[in-house]
Amino acid sequence: MAHSYDRASERTESVNAELLTNILRILSMLEKELDRTARRNYHNRNQYPQIFFQAESCLNALRSWIKKYGTFCSLPVFSELTAVCLREIGDLIGQLITVCVPVKGKRGAKKARLIRERRRLEKSVDKMIGHIIKYLAASETDETLIESELTKALTEAFEAHCSREHEKAVRFSVSARGDKSYIFPWSDISAYPAFVGNRELFRSEVVDKLSACEHVTGHKPTCECQKKYRLRGWRSSERKTIMEGGEQHRFPIRMIECADCGQRFSLIPSFLPREKHFGIDIIGHAVRGILLFGHSLRGCLETFRLTGSKLKSRQTVLNWLRWFGTLHPATILIRAGAKSSGYFQEDEGFEKESGLRTYTVAMVDSGNLLVWHPDYVDHADAETLANSFEKFVERIDFKIIGVTKDRWKPATDALKTVCNRLWIGFCHLHCLGKFRRALSEYQKETGCSSKKTGDLYKKFGEASDSATSAVNLKIKIGLLRDEAFNHPLLRRVLNQVIEDGACYTCRKRRKGIKKTTSLADNFLKTVKRKLRQVQSFRDRECTEILFRAMANVRNFVPFMSGAKNAHKSPFMLAQGKTYDLPWVQVMNVHNAFLFTENAI
Repeated sequence: MAHSYDRASERTESVNAELLTNILRILSMLEKELDRTARRNYHNRNQYPQIFFQAESCLNALRSWIKKYGTFCSLPVFSELTAVCLREIGDLIGQLITVCVPVKGKRGAKKARLIRERRRLEKSVDKMIGHIIKYLAASETDETLIESELTKALTEAFEAHCSREHEKAVRFSVSARGDKSYIFPWSDISAYPAFVGNRELFRSEVVDKLSACEHVTGHKPTCECQKKYRLRGWRSSERKTIMEGGEQHRFPIRMIECADCGQRFSLIPSFLPREKHFGIDIIGHAVRGILLFGHSLRGCLETFRLTGSKLKSRQTVLNWLRWFGTLHPATILIRAGAKSSGYFQEDEGFEKESGLRTYTVAMVDSGNLLVWHPDYVDHADAETLANSFEKFVERIDFKIIGVTKDRWKPATDALKTVCNRLWIGFCHLHCLGKFRRALSEYQKETGCSSKKTGDLYKKFGEASDSATSAVNLKIKIGLLRDEAFNHPLLRRVLNQVIEDGACYTCRKRRKGIKKTTSLADNFLKTVKRKLRQVQSFRDRECTEILFRAMANVRNFVPFMSGAKNAHKSPFMLAQGKTYDLPWVQVMNVHNAFLFTENAI
């Protein structure tokens, strides 16, 4: 009898948990639909209509209600109140879809398409409410006195809860633990047990040199942190980690104690990640394939079987991607002591997403190829770009001296707003591309030969490339005697080049200013390849994480054979310490995966 009761209780708990999971899933779907609808029609929150904030407030209230009172999900009134809220939220978002008028710069959609989107949303909400009704019908029982009182109390609590304002809760998707563990450089797995077992050798090779790879968190506030430590035995349990080949290995972990404050810390070799079941080399191989080589999640799961192990779900891979993209590249590079030349290449790439007009912003160091700042924005105006550049400047500890970019004026104004006394050079490839398009139109209009347009293009290229100053550029363009250069189609481009002559010739006075923005363009091509694969990025937060992960992996992965800097990574070119470790272990040693507040 007792076993029968236990089984029935377990089934009830399972059904309740499934109900809550489905409700939270539909809430996430509604949140994304609300955000996407607003982004499709407006540039920023200041332009959003009042109905958006009503729907957002209802979503926040319902989510906090479920978090606070989810224990009572077995009561019918809980499901009834939730269903009413879901219906109201769905109606609000449906109204927003059909009544929104796109502002200038946003592309509108046909009325028929908007109606179809609203009906599809309503169908999803109706399906969820149908599941709740079935649950109520299956769990219908005779109401007891206790259930009646709970129902009354829960209804009153719901009314009081909805009468208050609720902000969206910040959900941390990565662990903030790790302040009591230090990573030291060691890649030889087979020699590790003997190494940590030799007390004197371990002290001289790791503990005495710990200042090179430690972080300041984990000590007591009163600790003066003289960077002196004592060995204090072993961690109570060994690290159990799945390594290459699919076998689980057990690794003993040494402990140390701060000589000043007495806090104890774990010393972890670089081939072991913090709080992960798999070895860090396995994780790095999977993530690199997805971010740089175009592997899909399904392809990653299939390839992973070759390691001799199997992942339970693709959520594990998504967690790894978030792990790599949580920290901004500038934060990791400053932690790792990378040196910047102070000269950057900046560009914005338009991303052709379904129903959205979005842009990728990239700033790449001209001297060492490091991607210091990737961003994902909905509008490439001066204000939005200034906010993006400010996020970058806040994270660095050096001065930006100069930037090579295209002729996009909002980006130029944003850079001048954020950076003082900045050298700005314009990309010649963008200029030559504009002149080539003008030549194509000129050829269609006049019927001249391809040889003629080729000669005109060559003459213009030689003049712009050899000019040493704005005045010199104006003179050289004036010396182009061919009558074709006076044609309105070509003259318009030439006048623009003369007007911006100081920026086009800036590279002659500053060696850090480059002729093109090819480095930034190469990173943007990586983003576009991923977009072609996934069709649409959809979620803004996840897209920003993806871009940061792309930049972080690209900064540490060595270039392949045949490249100009073969077998060297941008981090190596920036004089970063690698300790002769694989690229992902270099990231681990430099605390790229430490998310504790105030870690450096």
